[in-house]
Amino acid sequence: MDTYAVEQAGGRSLWNEVEAAYFRWIGWREPDRDRFGMTVTPQGQTIWLDSPDRPFTR
Repeated sequence: MDTYAVEQAGGRSLWNEVEAAYFRWIGWREPDRDRFGMTVTPQGQTIWLDSPDRPFTR
C-alpha cells in the first residue's frame, strides 16, 4: 500500500473526517448508497442507515 503525506489547515481537519467516515463505512461492511437515508424536519436533519430508527452521528 502506498502512503502519502497530507497537509491540513483551517478550522477543521477535513482529511481526518474523511478517513473516519471511510473506516466507519468499512466497519458497516461497505453498504451501498441506497441503504442510506435522510429525514429532514423543521428541527433539523437526521442521516440513517437502513431505517430511520437507526440514525448515526459523528
